[in-house]
Amino acid sequence: MKRIVSLLSIIVSLCLILGGCSAVDRISSGAYTEGDTEITDEIYKIDIEWPAGSVMVRGSTVAKGIIIKESGSEVKLASRVIGSVLYIKPAMPGKEAVEKSLTVIVPPDYNYREIEIRTDSASAGLRFLKTSRADIETVSGSISVISCEIDDEAELESKTGNITAGGGIVDYDLQTVSGGIEITTDTVPEDLDAETVKGFIVANLPGDIPSGSFRIKTKGQVINKLTNKEKGNDYVFKSETGVIYILENLNSK
Repeated sequence: MKRIVSLLSIIVSLCLILGGCSAVDRISSGAYTEGDTEITDEIYKIDIEWPAGSVMVRGSTVAKGIIIKESGSEVKLASRVIGSVLYIKPAMPGKEAVEKSLTVIVPPDYNYREIEIRTDSASAGLRFLKTSRADIETVSGSISVISCEIDDEAELESKTGNITAGGGIVDYDLQTVSGGIEITTDTVPEDLDAETVKGFIVANLPGDIPSGSFRIKTKGQVINKLTNKEKGNDYVFKSETGVIYILENLNSK
């Protein structure tokens, strides 16, 4: 019996430390800091879990540290730094569905290794920042990655929300089930993979991208406005029923 009690005590202690049990307040556990804050640690990855509302991570020309702030409901945000990773999530497990807005402002010209965002219904966006990878996954929220420099992969996935992506992105990996996908780039990506089941795809690409680069599969209509027929990179566009538009970005360099 004493062994059982001892084992239960260990399990409860671990739950308190890690904040992993749904009935335990992350703040009470001491693992996270509550409320708006500014992080001055050297951070290489930002990891955000934010089920509902909205999430925006954006660069600023005046920020000295990473500024984290929320607005909306009474449920506060919680943040902590482990090593060089910044974790952000709601403070109270079990109340994550409450609508609220999270804004993370990052210093200018800092190159992150990865920014990862996981949501249920929250919209998620990145603006004016540099990172090697962007990994965003949502169920019903929309995703937008605009005016960012991503020198590896942008992996963006939404079931029913729309995805909008563009900027200096080297590798696009975009997937939806019923949401639409829109890409606008003025540079030539190394890889481009956009796939949806029922949604549409619009790709605004530089005019010098060879139209022979495309592998397109859909039962819907394909509208290709590019005329360069030379062979280039294989760009994949798939939609079971939606229309796929390949258009020229008139603002491309």
